[in-house]
Amino acid sequence: MPPSDDQTTQAPPITTSQPAPPTTTAAPQPPNHPTPGTTIPGEGLTLQQAADLQKSVDNGHQPWRLDRVQVAKFFVQARFDWTNVQTSTGAPMIVFVTNQDGSKVTLHLTQPATHGDHGIWVVESGVWD
Repeated sequence: MPPSDDQTTQAPPITTSQPAPPTTTAAPQPPNHPTPGTTIPGEGLTLQQAADLQKSVDNGHQPWRLDRVQVAKFFVQARFDWTNVQTSTGAPMIVFVTNQDGSKVTLHLTQPATHGDHGIWVVESGVWD
């Protein structure tokens, strides 16, 4: 018989014999973030390719190659599709790059052709932080 308007029914209480899963306080890794310490191959230019690139820059092409921070930004955009990054510099050949999702890499750059203000920079290698 269905309950009348002035009667109520209660569902039986729900019980579980399984304990709740433990919670974690560790921050989640950003998506697609390799283990810290994983190496990143650089641009892989040969000495001849670097010399040719240096000549091209000397003739006014790709002037951003003279700025190690700009080279680092271009590298992470091309390699990881990072477009909104923060950078800082370490030793003369190190650039730290942090993506908007929290992913971080340390890049080692070199000047393989000409050294100094007129030398191009290339990414030699990197490591995930």
